[in-house]
Parts: sequence; structure tokens; C-alpha cells
Amino acid sequence: MKKTGKLQIELSRGQEIALVVLLLAAGIFVRGFHFGMSPVGIHQDEAMTAVDALALSQYGTDRYGMRFPVHFTAWVGSQQSVLLAYCMVPFIRLFGFSTVTVRLPMLTVSCLGLLALYFLGKEAGGSRTGLILLSLGVICPWHYMQSRWSFDCNMFPHMFLFGVCLLLAGMRKRWMLYASMVFFALCCYSYGVADYSVPLFLLAAALYLVRRKWIRMRELVLCFCIFAALALPEYLSMLLTALGGETIETPFFTIPSFLESFRGNDILLTNFSWEQLWKNIAATVTVVWGSGDKSATNTIVRFGPVYYLTVAFFLVGLAALAATLSGKRERQSVWQKEASDGNGENEREARSKLACVVLLLWLSMGIWVGLITKEVTINRINVIFYVVLAIAAVGIEWCLDRQLLLSLPIGAYYAACALLFAVTYFGSWSDVSRIYYYDPYVQALEYAENLECEIYYITPDPQGEGVNAVGEILTMYCHEIDALYYQGVSNIQDGRECLPYSERYRFMDVSEEILAENAGKPVVYLVRADFLYLFDENGYDITSFYDSYFVIVEK
Repeated sequence: MKKTGKLQIELSRGQEIALVVLLLAAGIFVRGFHFGMSPVGIHQDEAMTAVDALALSQYGTDRYGMRFPVHFTAWVGSQQSVLLAYCMVPFIRLFGFSTVTVRLPMLTVSCLGLLALYFLGKEAGGSRTGLILLSLGVICPWHYMQSRWSFDCNMFPHMFLFGVCLLLAGMRKRWMLYASMVFFALCCYSYGVADYSVPLFLLAAALYLVRRKWIRMRELVLCFCIFAALALPEYLSMLLTALGGETIETPFFTIPSFLESFRGNDILLTNFSWEQLWKNIAATVTVVWGSGDKSATNTIVRFGPVYYLTVAFFLVGLAALAATLSGKRERQSVWQKEASDGNGENEREARSKLACVVLLLWLSMGIWVGLITKEVTINRINVIFYVVLAIAAVGIEWCLDRQLLLSLPIGAYYAACALLFAVTYFGSWSDVSRIYYYDPYVQALEYAENLECEIYYITPDPQGEGVNAVGEILTMYCHEIDALYYQGVSNIQDGRECLPYSERYRFMDVSEEILAENAGKPVVYLVRADFLYLFDENGYDITSFYDSYFVIVEK
């Protein structure tokens, strides 16, 4: 390590690699700390994906019996993307079915995303920008929170990041360009939002790359063919659903058509109004650059998705990108000069400008998602957070390039935020989040599974009155319901013959008539507190779970 003009510090290649490894190790450690325990419980969408992944690992179908679907039926009227479930399958086959194993794919992909951030930053501004961006990713609240539980849509930003990194690297090695199309296509199996956003990004990027002669027309055609071939089944599924067509079964996978689907109503273009557009704009600004969506599963409001100071550096970074593209940013940090000399300097500058253009196209795509998607949440606009961090890293690098001593207050701010976030996450937030991950309900279900009985009566709506499907999917997760048993093909569950699924599991609130009908029978009741009055303590054993749910059996 040595100092060079204006307190600039130059790292050797070995020191840089060591620092990257250290930061990655720190990021992996903090994400793996008490993994599977916080958040405690299981989210309904997480359970849904896990149940379908379990069926895929056993039978090659989803829980309904559809063979290798390219899109899940999931909540029937609200479908679910498949990529995360397919990623869960090898973990389930290797390590069994548990909360840890179903969350491991998201942890793995998120940690790979941290490494990809370093390479993205290095392309955009040099080694220091890469290290800054990696540091921001390690401590980012959004990135940390989404890495510790499995939500299908959260695969989207990672797949897109991998695609962008390979796209930029593909300007030097063409096989990486073609590999990037694989990841861009996988985006479409990560989240439905990708279907109407990724193609627009690719179109804009293609026009720029061809115009600037980064790629030839035949290379562009090959890229299009790779993306189209891989993404076609997903788009066919959406088209069949829209047109009311029939499901297509191939020898390798199924392209489903859904008779019920209301997600299209969330797209502004299908139901335009100026009022909704304004609400979408307000939601986008608040969620991305404000306090987040205030959902306990996604945000701790006092920190925001990316920490509030990051927003200021994002604005500085935007100005720096604009200056770079307009040719007005003449200064180069020593980190950039280190990577370029002679003819290499022009190549480095050209690649840096290309990275800047790609970042701006990415940001524009994220904003597009916010504008046309109904009042976005963090999950719906998750693809924008990586690029917000990247542009903020450019802004921090710009500040440090002018005064390296700014690294002290900047570092102190982020260190304090990271420490306070960790204390909050494993402290007060962990206690609150158990409600949103249904921990009392899950504990009650797990306890009830170990009781000898023929029939379960289970209160069906832990999310709220009338939301009956949530109770059933959480039960299927906690009791590891066999897909064939659920479909009625078999009466074997847990290696023994039981009543048919629809007779054994009854998702309804208890009444006096139900109690009278089942008097003296081996029945387990899982009820809310407001149904306790029906049970006489002298006649029933009552086990409480946080005074929210109660498992009851007749004495």
C-alpha cells in the first residue's frame, strides 16, 4: 500500500483481493448468523414456494400435480414464479425439508450478488468504486433482510445483476455476452414484473451497443435467439392466460394457462388513470428513496431500504454519471489510472462510459416498473435497489477522489448505521416480525402435528378474516403434506394411511355444533382466542401459543 497525491491510496492487486475476500466473508457471516431463526416463523408466500418445491423434489410436479410447470398456480387467482422453487429442490434433496433448507437458495444467491456488486462497481468506476459498492451491499438493510427468507420475487434483482455483469464483461469475452442472455431470461421466471421490464432494457441496450459498434448485428441476433428461446415458455403462459387458451404439455415441462388471474389489474397500462399514475409515482419515491413500504417483512423504517445518507450520494452519483457521459468529468482517480495507460486508457474510458449508460438504463427500467405497477412495494420494485447502491457508490467515489479524509465521517456514519441496524434486527424487530411470519400459528401447527388424532379443525385465516388459503398453506408446510395425498391420489401421509386430506384437514372456525358432532372422537382443534369460550377447561386440554392461538384436545 502506498500514498499518491492528495492523500490518494493505491492498493496492490493482492491487497485488493484480500480486502474483497474480507468484505465478502463479513457479508456471508452476518447473513448466516442465526440463519433460519430470524425471522422466526414462515411467511405465507415462502411456505407456498416451499410446498411446491417439496412436491417437485418428490414427484416432479407442483402440489396440484402439474408436471414441471414454468409458472405456478400458487394462490389460484394470484400465481407465483418458479425459479426459486426449482433452486430449492437440490437443497431439499440433500438436506431435507426445513426452514433452513428452503431459505438457503436465497442466502446463496444474495451472497453471490455481493461479489457481483464488486465487479459491477469496478466496471463503472474502477477498483475503489467496486470496493465501495461491495461495502454498501454488505451493510444494506434491503439486501440483508431479503437474503434471510425466501420470497420468489426477490430472485429477480439478483438474476438481473448477474445478467448486467456478464453483459459488460461480454464486451471483452463474447461467451459472457451470450451467458448474460441466460440470466436475463431467468429474470422472467423470477417475477412477473420482469416480463414487461427486462425486454425494454435489452432493447435500449441493444440499440446503444449496435450504434456504438460494441457488438455486430449477427451477435445481436444470436443474443435475441438465446433470450427468446429460454423466455418463450413464460411469455406463452402469459399469452395463453390472457387469451383463454389451453395449457400446453411438452415432454419436458408444462406451459400453464390460468383461468383465474387478477395480477394484470396491477399494471397501469391495462387500467389507466391519472390518479393511479400519481399514486404510483408517490409510492415509487417513498419506497425507493424514502422509508420503504413500512412492511415489517421488508423494512425497518428508521433505516430505510438503503440508509438515508445513501440517497444523497445517489444524487451526487447521478451528477457524476452525467458528467462522465457528457465528457465534462476530466479527472480520473488513481484507481482508474492504475487500470489504464496508453491505448488502454481509451479502452478503459469507453468501458466506463458503457457501464454508466447501462446503469442509467437500469435505473430507467426500475422507474418504469414503479410508474406502471400499482403502488409498488419493496418487493415489486426490488430490481432498482442494486442500481441505486451502484450509483451511490459512484457518488461516494467522486467525493473521496476530491477529499480522501471524507472517508472518516462517511465510514463512521455507515458503521454506526450497520451496528444499530443489527441490534434492531435481532432485537425489537425480531419480536415484532414473529407476528408477520405467523410464528405463534406455526408453533401451534407443529405442536398439533405430534398429537394423535384423525381430524384437525384449524382456524383458517391467520392473516385476517376471510383469507382462508393462508391457514391451509401454512398447515401444508408445517405438516409436510405429501402432494399425492393433497391431490387425493393417495391416502398415505407420513408413511401411514389416513383419512383423505379433505376429510382429515378441515379449515373452518369451530362451533358448538362441530364440538357436539365430534364429542369423544380423536380430534385436534386449533383456534383463535375469541373461540376459547366454547371449551370447558374441565373437559379439554388447552395449550396456548403466545395467547394468540390454542391447540385443544378432549380429555
